[in-house]
Amino acid sequence: MRYDRPVDVTPLLKGQAPEEVMPLVSAIYGVCANAQAHAAVLALEAASGSAADASTQRARALVTCMENLRENVLRIALEWPKLIGGEPEGPAVRPAISFLPRIRLAMFDGTDPFALDAAPRMNGQAALDVIADAERLLEKEIFGEPLDYWLSRRGHVGHIDWCVSSKSPAARLIAHLADCGWMHRADIDCGSIELPGADAVALWPRQLARAGGLAPFSTDAAVPETTLFSRRARDGVVASLNNAGLGARFLARLAELARLPGEMRSVLEGGAEPKSVSEYAEGAGIGIVEAARGLLLHVVRLHNGHVDRYRIVSPTDWNFDRQGIAVRCLATLDGHHDEDERLALAHLIVNAIDPCVAYEVRAG
Repeated sequence: MRYDRPVDVTPLLKGQAPEEVMPLVSAIYGVCANAQAHAAVLALEAASGSAADASTQRARALVTCMENLRENVLRIALEWPKLIGGEPEGPAVRPAISFLPRIRLAMFDGTDPFALDAAPRMNGQAALDVIADAERLLEKEIFGEPLDYWLSRRGHVGHIDWCVSSKSPAARLIAHLADCGWMHRADIDCGSIELPGADAVALWPRQLARAGGLAPFSTDAAVPETTLFSRRARDGVVASLNNAGLGARFLARLAELARLPGEMRSVLEGGAEPKSVSEYAEGAGIGIVEAARGLLLHVVRLHNGHVDRYRIVSPTDWNFDRQGIAVRCLATLDGHHDEDERLALAHLIVNAIDPCVAYEVRAG
């Protein structure tokens, strides 16, 4: 496997004032653009010694959560059918495209959520309406049943029963894995990194801030993963499979979707804290958010109020490192004699881990 990391953004951002960085970050990234802007503003606020108030943090978190929901809905509808020889099912989930601009409008009334001086203008009922619409779409087009009921399913029997009763693209993919005997394929555990607690930055962000990259982790030992599986592995619907195979990884993405509406309501109503970190450590501002594919980290060092060094560590950097989870899962296919089946499994593995860039699988 070869993964070419994105170009270092430091030359583009070096010398810029913090307020000049935000428009550039938003312009650079088309994938998970809101999560990128969110991590950037958290890092810049930490480096500058400032912090957004609690209402701004909650409102920003809702925008990023809704982006995560949209990204994964589109991934399931457009990509999962192709993995089993079907056609994309985009029209059914087209309303999901409107959810993100609607939640931004409900939270910030047309202003930039990730400006350094952002202040929410929250319309709580409008936000609840968007979340309710998202939940209805998930129940109709992705799960085919109430989210709470799906989340109560356990083990192989529970998931197969769902596959029989639902005709959604998600259920068809899980049924395909079960029919082929692939639910447990690529059962590899590399360990995971988790969002540090709010009280202090844990060791791994400090190491990244100090080294400016994954160097402390990219050794002969496995690089830990940050995927939707590592985020949702302890959820009962995933944990009941008792493995880290393909089935569990695809079900983890579904668990993410099924949990998000309730989690967004809780953040909106103040019952849960945003899942993000903004801390100053090792001479740098650190911003971490839960993006659609795993943890996204921005690290910025300022000198005389301007950017001296800027580093972004994406989930793909972790997961497709030379010792990362993707390499180790793909290695389980070595010696597989059926070439067509090996290629099909390789596509499934890569999609289950989900890079934020285009990929190509080649026989060889």
